[in-house]
Amino acid sequence: MFPAYKVRVSGLDKKAKYILLMDIVAADDCRYKFHNSRWVVAGKADPEMPKRMYIHPDSPSTGEQWMQKMVSFHKLKITNNISDKHGFVSELYFCF
Repeated sequence: MFPAYKVRVSGLDKKAKYILLMDIVAADDCRYKFHNSRWVVAGKADPEMPKRMYIHPDSPSTGEQWMQKMVSFHKLKITNNISDKHGFVSELYFCF
């Protein structure tokens, strides 16, 4: 994903192990296109795809490891191809 999503994690138990993951869900039921330097509605969205979460490749790691540096999701690929086993489309949360 470009630009890469980066986050600083804090408040974790230094010795506990954590898995960081990202889940992306649609914010509304519209399709958008970039036109005249802004995003505009371009019709109704496709039906919602099955849920897929991206597990950060450094997972599981200790809280100490996660908190040492910025966590980057630069390897995340986003696609609307439901046959793709490595990407997903379109709120964001972390599960600890």
